[in-house]
Amino acid sequence: MALYEDRSLKGGRTMNASFLDYMVPTALEVPEIMVGFADTIDPEGPFGAKGVSEGFQVPIAPAIANAVYDAIGVTIKELPITPEKIIVGLSECEKGVRRD
Repeated sequence: MALYEDRSLKGGRTMNASFLDYMVPTALEVPEIMVGFADTIDPEGPFGAKGVSEGFQVPIAPAIANAVYDAIGVTIKELPITPEKIIVGLSECEKGVRRD
């Protein structure tokens, strides 16, 4: 979400509706993930189910945005964070346009 996913809309229609055009990270772009199971039942979930991946996604985008800011002094406020947005931010900083 922070670096890849970018849903493109034009006139209310999704322009990148296939995985050929919609970039998501593959196994080559993500670190190895250790999986652990908790054999308990969540009384709030359907049939006792729990969320698995949603919880760790929340802090990742702001952490990456803060890392970019700490590294180069440019605040990127729109996802995904792309090299093009970083270049625009750097050029605006050189022109004196504040991005914070």
